Amino acid sequence: MRKLLGIVLVVIVLVFIGGYLFVINSGTNYEFNITSSDVSSEVRVVFDDMAIPHIYADNETDAMFALGYVHASERLWQMDLIRRAGGGELSEIFGKDMIENDKYLRTLGMKESAEKSALEFGKRGYGEVRDAAEAYLSGVNSFIEEGDFPIEYTLLGVSPQKFILEDLYKTAGFMGYSFAMAFKNEPIIDWMKNNFDSTYMADISVTLSNNTTIPVNGGVGLPTSEDAVSISDMVMKLDARLPVPQFIGSNSWVISGEKTKSGRVVFANDAHMAFASPSVWYEAHIITPELEYYGNHLAGMPFPPIGHTLGHSWGITMFVNDDIDMYKEKIEGDKYFHDGKWLDLDISDQIIKVKDSDDLILTIKKTHHGPIIKDNISMWWAYTKYPDNLLNEAFYGFSRAHDIEGARRSASMIHAPGLNIMYGDSSGNIAWWASAKLPIRGDSVDSKIFIDGTKSSNDVQGWYDFSKNPQIVNPERGFVFSANNSPEEVDGVHYPGYYYSGNTRASSIKDALSKDKSDWTIQDVHKLQLRNYSPVYDKNSRMLVEYILKNESEDLDPNNFEDLYKSSFDLIKDWRGTHEIGEIAPTIYYRWMYATLKLALSDDMGEEKFKSFTPTFVCENTFPMLLENANSPWWDDINTEKSDDASEIVSRAFKAAIDELRDSLGDNQNLWIYSDLHRVTHKHAMGDVKIIGNFFNVGPFKVPSAKDALNKLEFRLNDEVNFEVFSGPSMRIAIDFSDVENSESVIPTGQSGNVFSEYYANQAEMYHGGSFRKQRMNESDIMNHAIGISTIKPEK
Repeated sequence: MRKLLGIVLVVIVLVFIGGYLFVINSGTNYEFNITSSDVSSEVRVVFDDMAIPHIYADNETDAMFALGYVHASERLWQMDLIRRAGGGELSEIFGKDMIENDKYLRTLGMKESAEKSALEFGKRGYGEVRDAAEAYLSGVNSFIEEGDFPIEYTLLGVSPQKFILEDLYKTAGFMGYSFAMAFKNEPIIDWMKNNFDSTYMADISVTLSNNTTIPVNGGVGLPTSEDAVSISDMVMKLDARLPVPQFIGSNSWVISGEKTKSGRVVFANDAHMAFASPSVWYEAHIITPELEYYGNHLAGMPFPPIGHTLGHSWGITMFVNDDIDMYKEKIEGDKYFHDGKWLDLDISDQIIKVKDSDDLILTIKKTHHGPIIKDNISMWWAYTKYPDNLLNEAFYGFSRAHDIEGARRSASMIHAPGLNIMYGDSSGNIAWWASAKLPIRGDSVDSKIFIDGTKSSNDVQGWYDFSKNPQIVNPERGFVFSANNSPEEVDGVHYPGYYYSGNTRASSIKDALSKDKSDWTIQDVHKLQLRNYSPVYDKNSRMLVEYILKNESEDLDPNNFEDLYKSSFDLIKDWRGTHEIGEIAPTIYYRWMYATLKLALSDDMGEEKFKSFTPTFVCENTFPMLLENANSPWWDDINTEKSDDASEIVSRAFKAAIDELRDSLGDNQNLWIYSDLHRVTHKHAMGDVKIIGNFFNVGPFKVPSAKDALNKLEFRLNDEVNFEVFSGPSMRIAIDFSDVENSESVIPTGQSGNVFSEYYANQAEMYHGGSFRKQRMNESDIMNHAIGISTIKPEK
């Protein structure tokens, strides 16, 4: 027995030692020394205390090679996933589970567009951009050639393929897709317009042209919008299964020196994305004799969408302009009817490779508008329709710009996805450009609903010149801001988009910066970025409370409430919209909000359509509009003989919400803590796989705040008593041009995508605790905080 125990002990020790050695050897190497025929002189890479590389090179192409190499060493798995998502090629590594996602993503045309853009890249007079991009890809492929792949490939039993120019555009295509909100919103909006009259639609928050005539039925050969609602359901279902994060909002503001303590420009940006592990951004600092910038890079993209030099900074938010039109086509066989003629559908077959299975042949049909995405619905998308994809040239230009005019030129190159480009510089300039190629639509066209595809007058007629895009340079008020809010009209034209609810975050920024305050600092910016309050919650809760106080029904009178209802009502009555750790009132508010929406809308819409409606931006934007109209027809429950009013529905919803909370969490109200339900886990692509999921995931963390607060942490309202956060700030940047070398930021998990690296999740506590760290640019500071120095030398 003693001998057996000894053997078991030895085995355990050997396993432990083996595991320890595996972990040690699997970590990222921050002190490598390699040679390559792709560099012309020695490159030195210094990794600081956050594992951020500071790349010192004699020329740009050598620096870009090094960037590609170190980027791949930390994020190869992430880079591979995003390019595969953009190309509809996930099944090749995940197998049959991703076939439906691939079919959908491939149908949208991103792969085909990437192939075309790669062929044209560099032929438009931007040869230096292509040279830099190819050097970056050479660095990525150099790392792949070494064969030291992340553990994810071992677990799946696959190997990464080398990267080519086409992959840059697949990644850009997925970025464009993640910005597009029409897929989720237009089908349900169209259905509602066809099923409810103007008295109902007056309280639905979506801008629709007054002169648009919508037929009640689809017409001969056209599908009814009832059929097409499934597009929204399909997209949301498939998006939920995608193993890569998407963009979902953003905040940014730039303050002129007249309003800052230092007298210099202060810049802030926090782009909102779905939380994931690893984090979205990879930071890198490039230094050559002619060039220096600190950039936030997307996986597989050589040029940073967000970054700064010692002289200027640039950032992004989602423009959320409507760059997709959906058309109802009249189709018979392989032909479609347009402008009085029957035309041939463009039909092509594409191969989808599936791991451990036979290849799949996907047949894609298109009209001149674009691909048929379901039944008779085709999709026109600015990303694939605009003739020139200059996204790489634009991002390249921002980091190489010498003045505000150079930055404006770069902003004008972006066609899609629509971005708000935020800008500040050491000369005191501040600017905001809404960057996208905006389509010119006919006066009778409403792009928020399905359009009759048989009429040529409904086709996109051209593109506005960039000078017509919304933009502001050096405004008198001393600041610019963007939070996915609706821009002002330009020459009487308001560009349609999916702008956020009442511009609440934008209003919070504007109100704060409009105050008589002229001593703004980075610390003040951080406080604003971390604000967990929004006036919309305060206003909504007050309206809900007022409805209950007005109720004349005895059983719904708060004075007659039993203890749990009464204590809950007292809590929410005094609540002013804060969302701090430990609060209970927000828990009551959100379940009351959902119960109110469900009681008001689901009887008219039906349960299934209500479920399709609630995840859309339109639903949450609709809530305050509904509360403000006590006479809305939505308030009457069509399932009862009597006429219901808003007060009765809101009061019934309150009691239903409290009953639900009691059933789910118990009758001890002290356990209804918002932050216990409002948690975030930074999920890995394999995060849902039993046994290994928690090994890759980071979290969970109890968090404050909510969607409409500046510290935007978003969850979905549904039948579950759960506020699981799925998106939020992907970084929080603050720069004061009086001290650019000590600008600050933080990301949600860590710089490394290697689960064995100590830098995989080392910023998570910092991020969720509201702390920040330096974006180092001073060489002596970098060297004082170096964790490793590496070299890349030319082959002799």
